[in-house]
Amino acid sequence: MPLPDASFLAYLTAAGLLTLILCRRAPVIGARLGLIDDPRAKAHSLHERSTPLVGGIAVILPSLLLTGADAMLRGFSGGWDSAPTAAAGFSLLVVTLMLLGALDDRVHLSARLRLAVTATMFTLFTYLYPAFSVASLAAPGFGVSVSLGYMAAPFSALCLLAFTNAVNMADGRNGLVIGLSLIWCLTLSLYVPTHLQVPLYGVAVSLLVTGYYNLRGKLFLGDGGTYGLAALIGLTGLYAHGLSPQPGGISSTQLAALFAIPGLDMFRLIAERSERGASPFTSDHDHLHHRLDRYIGWRAGLPVYLALAGGPILVACSAPDMGTPGLIAAAVLYGAAWLVTRRHRQQWGDGPADGKGT
Repeated sequence: MPLPDASFLAYLTAAGLLTLILCRRAPVIGARLGLIDDPRAKAHSLHERSTPLVGGIAVILPSLLLTGADAMLRGFSGGWDSAPTAAAGFSLLVVTLMLLGALDDRVHLSARLRLAVTATMFTLFTYLYPAFSVASLAAPGFGVSVSLGYMAAPFSALCLLAFTNAVNMADGRNGLVIGLSLIWCLTLSLYVPTHLQVPLYGVAVSLLVTGYYNLRGKLFLGDGGTYGLAALIGLTGLYAHGLSPQPGGISSTQLAALFAIPGLDMFRLIAERSERGASPFTSDHDHLHHRLDRYIGWRAGLPVYLALAGGPILVACSAPDMGTPGLIAAAVLYGAAWLVTRRHRQQWGDGPADGKGT
């Protein structure tokens, strides 16, 4: 572990303080960068006041800056492909995608352009750094392992692209993506080497601080936050998967269970939109979090959604061969939630709406 206990606590404290400063200065930062969500510019906005879209900056930059500073001071030992360039490439990709999302927050890029750029970047990165690609798919409970060979990089990029889209689509209520990301960071910290646990804990601290301001409606993650977090967490998940079947690695089914609930919601929405003849990229208010909000209110809906996501993770991660039961649990819980909230689905006569950032 590159940081002793005292330095580890100092790292977490510094991450929290930097995030606090950024959150308190969010209105100024948002105004200067042009990252302000103005409800008057949206016909179906669900919030009433202009809000800075700088939550992603507050969450991601502190840990990346501190980790980079620590690497320069102490020297990089082990890790991604055992090369400093891989760690630098990881950080660069996360920041670049965060900036891409922030640019979309500001000028509203087309969905197809964002999709093409993100897919290209993920493909190149997973090709250059095989430690972040899925070389094989394995289900330990069934003793099944399938090698992907030359398809490893494109398949990994497809997984990252799907995960990024699922996270972006889940960002429609305060606290949701932040809460999910906190669960994911803490879970993945159990499956990576100790020197990679430090930045994950730093991100977790930043998520807690930013979550406080987000729940009070003081700032939103914005697409910059969802893109950056999805890249950071998705790549870390693939790296942890690459360690399997070594002790400590996460299996394919466990990793799928980790992200199952927002993933299932994304696939349902795409299928239903296609059935209506609408574009898969159409915004609407029929996500699971919207239905839960209409059904029981968001004060109860947020913990219910996080419990739906966290339950299968507890099952899947209870033992190396429990990934498949965890996936089954996710499918059952999501199906139950879909059935219970069906009466609270969006009435399509009202037209599409953008539920981002509320």
